[in-house]
Amino acid sequence: MKGAINLMKKILKSFPLIIVGILITTSIFLLGFTNIKTLEPMDLYHVYLDGENIGIITSKMELENYIDNEQQVIKDTYNVDKVYAPNGLEILKEWTYSENVLSASEVYEKIKGIKPFTINGYVINITNDDSAEKIYTLNDEYFKSAVNTTIKIFLGEDSYETFFTDTQIEIKEFGSIVEDVYIGETVTIQEEHISIDENIITNKDDMAKYILFGTLKQQSIYKVKPGDTITTVAENNKLHTEEFLVANPEFTSIDNLLHPGQEVVIGLIKPQISVVVEKHVVEKQIKTFETKIKYDNSVLVGSGYESQAGVNGEDKVTQKIKYINGAPQTAVIVSTEELKPVINSVYVKGGKIIPYVGDSRYWGWPTIKHYVITSDFGWRKGRQHQGIDISGCGHGSPIYAANNGTVSIKDYERYGYGNWVEINHNNGYKTRYGHMSKIYVVKGQVVEKGQVIGTMGNTGRSTGTHLHFEIRYNNKAYNPRNYYN
Repeated sequence: MKGAINLMKKILKSFPLIIVGILITTSIFLLGFTNIKTLEPMDLYHVYLDGENIGIITSKMELENYIDNEQQVIKDTYNVDKVYAPNGLEILKEWTYSENVLSASEVYEKIKGIKPFTINGYVINITNDDSAEKIYTLNDEYFKSAVNTTIKIFLGEDSYETFFTDTQIEIKEFGSIVEDVYIGETVTIQEEHISIDENIITNKDDMAKYILFGTLKQQSIYKVKPGDTITTVAENNKLHTEEFLVANPEFTSIDNLLHPGQEVVIGLIKPQISVVVEKHVVEKQIKTFETKIKYDNSVLVGSGYESQAGVNGEDKVTQKIKYINGAPQTAVIVSTEELKPVINSVYVKGGKIIPYVGDSRYWGWPTIKHYVITSDFGWRKGRQHQGIDISGCGHGSPIYAANNGTVSIKDYERYGYGNWVEINHNNGYKTRYGHMSKIYVVKGQVVEKGQVIGTMGNTGRSTGTHLHFEIRYNNKAYNPRNYYN
């Protein structure tokens, strides 16, 4: 009995050591497994950039705040309060085990060298049938202000004010009113995070400059010299006078005076929008007389006389004219009223045979009399327009030979004149007729002044029905207006 009692005492005395050994063994067992993976999954965030795995973080907000706090230079450059992650960065919440978790700073270091960060702004999309343009800006009000400025330039301040305040004066006899003003392109504005590697416009003055010139580069400046006029400065710098006035809106007319030392802009305008202005115009038009030739066998060939003096007539013409960025594009004659009849001059020449040599003193007008010159001779957009564009006569209206001669060219150019004819007047002069709908003559045919050689159309590189008409002497183009009364 006594031996049994002693054995129990030894067991009890060693019990704490046994307990400790069991606890240590259990701890080692458990620690060995928890060192591999946590038993419970956690809410974490998986970061991707353009679909590529960047890593796992514990907090989306922490990464976003870290990016914002690290980009003070961007904030100062663009004067913004917040900087955002690059476009294409996705932070997706996942319920997963916490392995290979990265800090916000580690993910930041990975992405900052791959793609630029973004700031909040607006994307202006300008689209038409042929092109699409994107403009990036911090404030959409800059674009709206630039559009108003551009409209005012092409419409004119007085017309802008009276149209938008509905205070235009009604036409009583002659004059014009603006019926509509709009932008020819489709414009959408979207608020987005914009990458800082885009060309971001940060103020309304730069926006106005970009909308008008298509660039923020410094425009060429010309210092006025003694004797300069707006016309000569424009001509010498390959500008149309209208382009000069648009680039220098402080001038209201080509008759405005320049003074020596004055600086003017001679950069080519390249508007990013089309300001369309539709006008109702009632005006008095001079209907110029023509010189009709009569042949008399009793008069020697090569000589003649005027049997009747010509007198110009006058018509009251009502038109609908569409202007795009200040230049007339299409014209429709609504009605005409004769105020004073035209009396044609009659010149009697000897002989009945149609001379194949034209008479350079008397030229016939190539279209019917009610017309509009929609583009004049001279420089436009850096290129010389070598003729005049005559519109308003209607598709299919007749086109007349301007003088006697021989058809030297009958051709078609898809990106140029379209259907066109050249008449050699066999005296150094040639005339060209472009964008025709139909041609009634053939190469080598002798034609007479006033003979119908085709009809007006819209073929080739043309924005509307019109006749492109040129007069050339020794293969150099001259202004056709100079050959008529």
